[in-house]
Amino acid sequence: MAYFINSFKKSAMELKSIRCIAVVGIFLALAVVLDGFGTIRIGDFIKINFVYLPLALIGILFGPAVGFFSGILVDVIGYLVNPVNTFIPWLMLISGLEGMIYGLVLYNLKPEKTYKQFIRITVARAIVCVVCNLILNTLALYSYGFIVGDSIIVLIGARVLTNVISFAVSVPLMIAVLFPVKVAYNKLIVKTNRA
Repeated sequence: MAYFINSFKKSAMELKSIRCIAVVGIFLALAVVLDGFGTIRIGDFIKINFVYLPLALIGILFGPAVGFFSGILVDVIGYLVNPVNTFIPWLMLISGLEGMIYGLVLYNLKPEKTYKQFIRITVARAIVCVVCNLILNTLALYSYGFIVGDSIIVLIGARVLTNVISFAVSVPLMIAVLFPVKVAYNKLIVKTNRA
């Protein structure tokens, strides 16, 4: 419990840094572009996108508090830029939860590629796929009436398949992207500020 509280406190302190705001702004812009133009839609309720990469990068660099606010901003700005369906506040909070999960699990991840680091990335993505994508998003769509009657069984099957495929693709992609960005951030930003 103390780990979570300390992570939130340390992450909230990051919000005072102009460096944090600038880097998060870049990643938010990337996330909005990926959400609007890098999304593969299958019907109205199934989509494969790569927004998890910028959110995971924000989580690894700045923690759960910044990740939570970034997830909310990605959803709101993404909707304003590319309004596909109705704006659903629950989906906004779920997006915030996704950023928070990445921040809790990946914050201060060391840039060395070790077995422990791979496990953390895999666990973070698995939690997001199961909790946010499968359970909470499906419940939000159902509670708002977008999923009706017997179609929920078919939709859940399709969402499980989509998330299994997404998980299998996203974990290696996250490993390939997170470590080099963390190393570059440490070399370019953190060391420059100390000099």
